[in-house]
Amino acid sequence: MINKKEKVLSLSMALRAAVYSEGDQSLISVIAEKNCWNVTTFRNSLCPTTTTHKANIYHFEAVLAETKDSRIMDSVCAIHGNAGWFELPPVAEELDQANYMKKLGELAQEQGGLAQSIAVAVSDGRITKLEEAEIYQEVLDLVRVATTIFAMVKKQREHDQEGK
Repeated sequence: MINKKEKVLSLSMALRAAVYSEGDQSLISVIAEKNCWNVTTFRNSLCPTTTTHKANIYHFEAVLAETKDSRIMDSVCAIHGNAGWFELPPVAEELDQANYMKKLGELAQEQGGLAQSIAVAVSDGRITKLEEAEIYQEVLDLVRVATTIFAMVKKQREHDQEGK
């Protein structure tokens, strides 16, 4: 049996899933109130079986901004067909030069690992399923470190702006 959270939902179902919880409609009310929408109309627009109302781009934006629900982004990427997305990780490190240098060293190490995996995979003129899986993991590791560095930069900039 497939866990509903493990499969990609249609965009209309993802929007609905992001705001609905059994017995609690308060999130729908909160979003509607923040945007000066009629709560009943908004609720109906998020119900995929309602034919008289459909979610629009403003509903999409409001639900995503309020919930940060990953199923919505998964759905958008599935619609595109050849796209992916990632969230910036939380930054636990101190934002000092030593930690930046450490992360840059990790980035170089991951890039070297990826280059090595690709070189080995193409050396015989074909890429096996196992080699593809290894390259995929190396790419994810590289992206993980790169996004952590970007999150550090973003946090540093936000911290610097607060200091002004």
